Amino acid sequence: MDMLCDIFLWVFDATIGASLVALMVIAIKKIFHHRISARLHHALWLIVLIRLLFPFLPNSPVSIFNIWQVGVDSIKNAVSPHSPVANDASQKEIEQNSKQTNSPQNNKTNQPENQKLLDPSLSHQIKIDPDPVESNHILGVKIAAIVWLVGCFSLLGFMCAYTFRTRSRMSSLKIETDPQVISILDDCRKRFGITKSIPIYSGSYRKSPHISGVIHPWIYCPEEICKESNASALTHVFSHELAHYKRKDIAWNLLSLLALAIHWMNPFVWLCVKQMKADRELACDAYVLNVLGEDESVPYGMTIIQFLQRFSANRQQLHLLHFNEANNKNQLIRRIQMIKSFKAGSYKLSVAAVLCVALMSSVTLTNAAVKVGSTAQPVASDKANAGQEARFLFDSDERTYDRLSKGIQTTGFDFKVPDVLAMDYEFRGMYIDQKKLRTNKETHVQIEFRKRGPSSKYVSFSARSGLKGLEAAYKIIVDEQKKGYGEQKIAKQNLNVQGLAVMKVTFNSEHSGEENNINYVYYLWQDNGIQYNISSFASDPQEDIVKMISNVKYPDQAMKERYVGYSSYVLGLYDTEDVQHGSKAIGFTPKFPLELPGQFKGTAADISSKVNFSMPANEEDYKTMYLGIYYDVAEKNKRLSGENRISFDQIKDTKIYEDMKKDGNVAFHLGMDDKHIVKVNMLKIAGNEVFKTAKYKRFGEASKPEDPTLISYFWRENDVCFKVTFMDEVSNEEEIVSYLMSQKAVDFQNLK
Repeated sequence: MDMLCDIFLWVFDATIGASLVALMVIAIKKIFHHRISARLHHALWLIVLIRLLFPFLPNSPVSIFNIWQVGVDSIKNAVSPHSPVANDASQKEIEQNSKQTNSPQNNKTNQPENQKLLDPSLSHQIKIDPDPVESNHILGVKIAAIVWLVGCFSLLGFMCAYTFRTRSRMSSLKIETDPQVISILDDCRKRFGITKSIPIYSGSYRKSPHISGVIHPWIYCPEEICKESNASALTHVFSHELAHYKRKDIAWNLLSLLALAIHWMNPFVWLCVKQMKADRELACDAYVLNVLGEDESVPYGMTIIQFLQRFSANRQQLHLLHFNEANNKNQLIRRIQMIKSFKAGSYKLSVAAVLCVALMSSVTLTNAAVKVGSTAQPVASDKANAGQEARFLFDSDERTYDRLSKGIQTTGFDFKVPDVLAMDYEFRGMYIDQKKLRTNKETHVQIEFRKRGPSSKYVSFSARSGLKGLEAAYKIIVDEQKKGYGEQKIAKQNLNVQGLAVMKVTFNSEHSGEENNINYVYYLWQDNGIQYNISSFASDPQEDIVKMISNVKYPDQAMKERYVGYSSYVLGLYDTEDVQHGSKAIGFTPKFPLELPGQFKGTAADISSKVNFSMPANEEDYKTMYLGIYYDVAEKNKRLSGENRISFDQIKDTKIYEDMKKDGNVAFHLGMDDKHIVKVNMLKIAGNEVFKTAKYKRFGEASKPEDPTLISYFWRENDVCFKVTFMDEVSNEEEIVSYLMSQKAVDFQNLK
């Protein structure tokens, strides 16, 4: 449903833009009505048609939409959602290799920091849905999208059925074999420079001649016309139909009908298509006279009048190109006036006309530019406002968010972000590294985007502040790549993207014994003192990256609301608003004690995949989220080095506990389908049934000698399973378990 709404909103946006262009075309045609040729009148409509049909158009500083951008954004915001929610309800698969986090059960990795969000093989896709009952779009948008889709398919179905019925009638028609008629057609083909053989079919199912068929064209001519018309009239008829073929009007006509089906809800588009069709006939008449000569203008006009009087149809057929396409008086007068005033050579486009079309195209077939290096002021940070409501709980030098708006509050600088709305990419998560912020004001922000569809290609965007130039950013990337993958071949290339100097750096890992080389590509540039880079796999098309670079801008409110999705690593919880947001991801209100008996204090909390809690039962179970809180002794905060003494985990899952009760053991996830089985024993704590594991190491036999020894306690309360894990031995384990059992669900208003 979200995809349908997104498509509908694009159509809504496109139809507004095309309507503005159409108004501009009408104004030009009105002002210069007698000064521009019939051919140019029709050519201007083709600009509107392209605007209606093409979803992606280049950005340009000369685009007329630079002036109208504010108005278009206001309309878009009026129909866009106003609550940040996850926008990928169609997730079909989950990665099988988990990214282990810094809890007593997790190990570390030497993967480069700038690849933490990029490499899908090292992370689980974690769905963060702030409200399962909410959707990405308001009800009005959903209803409008469904109505639009029904109307669109209805019109397309009607057009296809009509075309099929027309083609099926060919079996009742006969190929014209009259030598005189064939001779006249061949003579016309030579005049128009057409070498392709075009057959003539005759019959009585329609009164007016027309041409049909984009790939295999054929002309229909009523039987009585073939028999009763003289050579001059047949020459005019065949010339008109061949002019349509030569001008590619059949294809343009089909495209205009497609645009009409897509934008059927806009009555202005219906008027534009009708006027486009009328101007097409005038342009076709002008082309015929240009080929036949000015002397034929009066006889040609008389032939049209005679046909209209004799074979006037009751209604127009939108998908056909009739010879007598002028059933209303005004259109007939326009055609006769054009034919009467036709001058030899007027059909050819002058230099001024070509320049006019080129100028119109440059300002109307482009989108508003996202100015690289713009001096425009960025959107003010939400930090001050957010601080009034959310209470700070935990500090961390590395943070992960599933919402752009919340991540922006954390950074100490303003930065631009690619606007990927029309690029078929989606926001996946945001990583912020502030390890050096306290010393030299350096901050690293990384955002992951994923291309929609089965390919699931990942692109990582980074912004860094506090560095001394682009070379410093380049050195950091090289050092991190070497740290993660060893020595590599490095190739540098300078690019120019809309006047912006971009450094392309390719890393090629050619370790002996490896079947697949690892190839990463980085695109680095600098803007207003901020160093940016986009990294991807070398196999990803460069055009996508260049387009992203061309579409960076300071995030506005609409972008902040739109950039909500998945956290590809973990979702960190740092203040009370994060905890409330995270509770919606796990499906219940958790317990959230900040202190434990024995001077243990909470040091961090996050939302992660079930793989870090226990072994998932099936592929769907990988999507189950749990909340973890980490504790250490008050005077010895070791969270930043990953040495928490206690973790308190909770998950909405009763099967884990029931399986322990039945099997006498618990299974922990090791990777893929591998698991580590640990025995459990039942005991009573505070009168409640609890399962306690034997001592174990997180990765079983694959664990290193220096890895900590763990003990876990499990119990169940309603449909929630709780787990407390102790690193090594803590003297008051059962006291802590009893204390946690006595805790109630968190009161977000009083959480301190």
